[in-house]
Formats: sequence, structure tokens, C-alpha cells
Amino acid sequence: MPHTTSTSGGSAASPLRGMNIISLVDGALPALGKALVDLGADVEVPTASGRGQDGGFRRIFQTRGKRLIALEADQLGAHVSARLDDLHALIASPEALAAAGLPNADDLAAQHPALVVALVTDFGLTGPRASWRGTDAVFQALGGVLSRSGEPGAAPLLPPGELFVRSAAIQLAWTVLAAIYRATEGRGGGVLDCSVFEAGAVSLDPVHGMSGSGTPDIVNAYGRPAAEHLYPIYRTKDGFVRLCVLAKGQWAALKEWMGNPSYFQDPELELTQVRQEFPERVLPHIQAFIADRTTDDIVQDCREHRIPASGVLSPADVLVEEHFCSSGILRTVGDLDGRPIVTAEGMARIDGERTGVHAEVPAMPVPADDRLRTSNPDAGPYPLSGVTVLDLGVIVAGPVASELFAELGARVIRVENTGFPDGMRRSFDFSTPSQARGHRGKESLGLDLRSEAGRELFLQLAARADVVISNFKPGTLQRLGLGYDDLQAVNPGIVCVETTAFGDSGPWQNAMGYGPLVRSGGGHTWLWRADADTEYFADGITIFPDHLVGRVCALTALASLLDRRRSGHGARVTVAQCDVGLVLLDEILAAESARPGSATPPGVIDNRRLLPNVVLPAAGEDQWCIVDPQNAEQFDALCELLEADHSDVPRALAEWVRERVPDEAAALLQARGVPAARMIRNAEMAAQPALVARGMYGTTSVAGSYEHLLVERFSVPSESLDLPELAPMPMFGQHTRSVLSELGIAPERIDALFEQGVAQASELLGEPTA
Repeated sequence: MPHTTSTSGGSAASPLRGMNIISLVDGALPALGKALVDLGADVEVPTASGRGQDGGFRRIFQTRGKRLIALEADQLGAHVSARLDDLHALIASPEALAAAGLPNADDLAAQHPALVVALVTDFGLTGPRASWRGTDAVFQALGGVLSRSGEPGAAPLLPPGELFVRSAAIQLAWTVLAAIYRATEGRGGGVLDCSVFEAGAVSLDPVHGMSGSGTPDIVNAYGRPAAEHLYPIYRTKDGFVRLCVLAKGQWAALKEWMGNPSYFQDPELELTQVRQEFPERVLPHIQAFIADRTTDDIVQDCREHRIPASGVLSPADVLVEEHFCSSGILRTVGDLDGRPIVTAEGMARIDGERTGVHAEVPAMPVPADDRLRTSNPDAGPYPLSGVTVLDLGVIVAGPVASELFAELGARVIRVENTGFPDGMRRSFDFSTPSQARGHRGKESLGLDLRSEAGRELFLQLAARADVVISNFKPGTLQRLGLGYDDLQAVNPGIVCVETTAFGDSGPWQNAMGYGPLVRSGGGHTWLWRADADTEYFADGITIFPDHLVGRVCALTALASLLDRRRSGHGARVTVAQCDVGLVLLDEILAAESARPGSATPPGVIDNRRLLPNVVLPAAGEDQWCIVDPQNAEQFDALCELLEADHSDVPRALAEWVRERVPDEAAALLQARGVPAARMIRNAEMAAQPALVARGMYGTTSVAGSYEHLLVERFSVPSESLDLPELAPMPMFGQHTRSVLSELGIAPERIDALFEQGVAQASELLGEPTA
């Protein structure tokens, strides 16, 4: 099937049209501007006259959809100054402001009260790392990601692409847009202290976030944790396939598919924990059963039996996969030396239209749309005060999206039903640590949506709400009579956000999906290994892209709320998790499309690396230091430190690092401006002085107990924005009575709803136990 091309689209997929932004740091973080461009914003990137961006594929993705203005150095300040009253946001760094001769951020904000000034730096404006230089590899090391990636006993393995920086860009785009939302209500702009590291740490694979990153005994182990048995991959006749047999029904379906063999009849094997603790009792039998069959046949059989499965696709496979070709995620975005370049673009759909670059950038700036600005100074003290969200999310992606709204002051009402428990639920009387981290600041409403009375009550709530978030299987809400059309009938302004593993169209739309299957089907797993000859795939301990998907959902929903001000109507936002993952591999997919065979494991975009190996062993047991110079100046500084010629740097650096503990090595390198860092393990994250100084961590409690635990806080400090102190996750149904009372329902009627099981709450409500 042909790939779609980037043609002019309707306005639905461009909710930020009329929003003007200038970025002075686009060369360092192009994905931030691109995330806003993809939603319709006009992002201007002034560049020095005669100096372009990097060549090749990098240039395409750095500049696509943006307005490039070539200026002499002495013209930049005047140009930006002339635009400030027309801007919604200025994205810069202190160095960029100074180089342009512009006032500092505080003075700019004081002179232009409606302007949002986002100061983007690698590690923030304050703290021990304020002067440090970061790269994706450095961030992965300091964020605990690198320590869990790689084959046991081998060197740590950097994940494919630039997952950390690209995830950070979405988090920062959400933060900037939330500040703009506040400013357009007439409540003032402000200055944001945007740390790329902190944004990525909470959005890629947060150590103290929802679901964590695996059990502590695994993720804190030395020598890389053995995790391939958690979501096992099997060799087939022509490739590899991954099966995710987790639920009891899935195990029963697997046994039936295999003919109910005697060796699987032990009742102990009914438990997922037992199967994962003793993989030797299960995995060899499955491998023998499928070894002589093709990947496609196995996946088809599994899907017919309701067994979650996916082939392990390469980037080349992705580019010709019917599901992706038909969904519109693959686009021809340009050409290189006469060859068409096909890649993934547009993480979401709005009212059926895919986001992304839809047309050529106009010759002149888009006039600021005054309809985005309203007067609502009494909305409340927080960026999203006055916004009400109904949270139907399960597992991670949906709840993370609503949690982002709660963090910025929106009212979030979580709706659950004992008949269909969230997969993260272990009890309706207690919460798990993962739940406690992902549902802070929310209200809890127990409501049976399968009943007609429950449906009617939810529609009454939706009539007063702004956003509804869900991540059920495609069609679930429609079958309940709560699809977008039903919600819009009672509230034309409702924004309905739905996310699923593979989307709501195409051959895979009804396939059961978990994060590991999304990675397998989207090219990440195939790339996430040391080389093309190894059969060890190293993505066993990550929940990517769940947290990032939640952020894409929140970002697109907020953009739709801004658009609602001019249109008067809401929107249906749909996000396929596989699409989000594919867009983060856009450069790798583009290279493969133009130069077949170029995308190979380990999937690192290493043509920009100045060193053949940036992960180096240091003194101590399983201690590693990442050294990743990015330009000639940093490489020369490395040569000077090592007293070595350019050609001898790799050898000399390896010896130099091996003789030092990694903290010492990293500090000496950073002092000379060379990006470097020690590899951090999960258990060490919260104790890092730099993060303590930045106030990145807080505590919360587990509902139904007195247990307290660490949790990441909002990752962008700002003296201009007040943020709420989030209450701990409530007990199940803790707010059922109060929420129903707001609908005008009499107490005796609420009692009857409880007796009928329509309204629900924990029996232990208000009785915490030790």
C-alpha cells in the first residue's frame, strides 16, 4: 500500500493554529518545537546567516514545519524584540538570550506579562549540575535507564534512538502549553526552569513513577538484570515472536492452543509469578512448539486464540507492514539525493485527522489568534484550575495522562467499577505503591457503568466536565453507550481522549496489546540488542512507551481545549501507542527507507558520535562512565586532558577512565565541558545531591495503609506558577457520595444506588491499617 504524503489537511489536526512561538534553542532540542508544530503552532527558528542545520536526515527533522529566518548575529535581538508582543512563548536558554542582546528572562516576563519564557538547559538553572553538559547517553546513565539495559554480564547497552531526549521534549511541550493556557486566560505568563534531564527522567521510565521499572531485586542488581523471561521472545522458522501470557485466561488459551500438554497441568503454573520465577518449566516447551513455524502463522494463531503476541519487526519490516501503511503514520517527508524519504509522523489523531505537518510553512508569520486569549482571572491559582477531567484510565497510559492534569491543578475524578477492575488493582480496599504514585490528587468515584443508572450518572458528570480519558480496548465505550457521540450529545465541548495499543483502525486494531508487544511490533525490540547476531533482546525492563503515551494524550487534549475557545466544540483524540513509539524512531526509519539495510542493531544514531564507544568501564565493581563529546571543541578538550592525539583518544580515554571511579572521571570531564556521567542505579536515584537540591522528589502514602513512598514531583520549577500539593491517592469510592451529591441526588437516593451496586466504595473506607 502506498505511504501517505504530507498534504494540506483540515483544521481539526491543528488545534494550536494562531499560536506563535520563537525557539532560540532549536538546534539543541528540535523535538520540542516539532511537538508544537505538529499541533499547528507557528514555531519560528532564527538561524545565523549562512549557517544551516546539520545535513541529511537530521536537517529534515530539525526544520520540518518550522519557520526558518536567516539573520546576521547583530539582527537577532531586534528581530525577537519586535515579535515579543505577538508571541505566546519564547523558548531560549540564558546563553541564547545574552548572545542576542536580549534582557534576562525575569525582565522579559516583567515587560511582557502575557509571555511565557521557557529557559531550556540540560540540568536546570540551579543545583550542582547547573553547568554540566548532557547528551541522550549521559541522561540515560544518570536516569537509571542504562543500568537495566543489556545482557547479564555484559556492558550496559544504550537503547535505540534518542528515547530520553525525545521523551523529555514531549514533557516540556506539555509544560510550555500549560503555561500558555494559563496566560491566555489573562492570568499572566512567567518563566519556566526547564531541565531536559528532569523532564526525561519522569517521562521515559521513571524510577519512582507509576509501575516503576520492575521489582527492586531486579533493577538494582549488578551486571545487568536477567529479564528476558518476563516477556519472552522465541525464535521462529523465519524470525522472532514475542508472547505476553500474563492473565489467567491467556494462560488457559495458550494451553488450549498447544493441545493441553501434560507438562502444563500443574496448578502452580496458573500463577504468572510462578511462571516467571521458574521460566525453565515453561519457555523451552513453547520454543519447541513454535520453532518450525513462521512468525506470521504464529501471530495469526495467537490472535485467534486471544493470546497476546507480536512478531519482532525490524525497521525494514515496519516500513512495509500493512497496518502502518494503512494507518497514515508513515509519510513521505522529502527526498535525499533524489530518493524519497519515508518515516513516521503524527503521534495522534484529532477527529480522525492525523497531527503532523500538513502544509508548507506560510511565507509570513501567522497572525496571533486573539480568540485563543480569554479573560478568566478567577479560574483559580493553578495553571489548569477550572478544568475537570473524568479518568477512566487503566494500567499506566490513561492514568498518567490524567495525573498530569492533576499536577497542574485540574480536578480529576477517577471512575472505577468492581466488576471490571483496573489491571493494576490487587484489591479494592488497598492500593499498590504503583497506583499510589499514579493517582495522587484525584477523587475516587465507584460507579457501575454497565448499569443504565450508572451510565446516566456518568453522562450527567460528562455534561459538566472538560475531558474524558480512557484506554480500553477499541469499541468498549461505544458498547457501554459512552462513546464520543454519546458524550458530545450532552456536552458539545467535551474532549474525549482514547488510547489503545495499535489504534482503532487497520489490521491490528483488535489485537491485544501490552507495552512489550508495542515495542516488538514497532521496531524497538529488534534494534534493542548489542548487534544483529545476538538473540538477547534487552528491552525486558522498561515500560516505554506507556508514560510517554500518557503525555502525548495530555498534550493533545490540552491543545484541543485551547481550540475549543474559538470553535465552541470539543474533539475526539485518539492515540495509538505504537504510533508514539514509531515517531521516536523517525530518523532510523528515514535512513532505512532511503538506504535499505542501514538500520541495524544496536539502533543508535551513531553517525554523529565522535567516539566509537561512549560507555566505558571505570574502577570498581560494575562501574561505568559515559563520555560523549558532541563537537570539535569538546573533542579538543578531551585531547588536552588526555594529552593524546585525535587518533589515540579512544585507547587513551579507556585507560584513563578505567583508573578512576566514575564520579571522579565524570567531574573532571564536565569541568572541561565534555559531556560525561556515572551510570546510576535505581536505588541511587533519589539520593543524588543534584536532584535533592532541585526538589525533584516528594512522598505520598498508599491508600489503606500507613506506607509512605517516594514519588517524582512536577519537573519544571517556576516562581511564576503556583502548583498544588497533591493529596495521596484516595480509597476506592472515597468521593462517591460527594460527587453524586453535586449532581443534586438526594441522600436517600444515593443510599439506594449503593444497595443496588450502582454506586460503590471500599468497605474499609476511613479505616487505614498498619
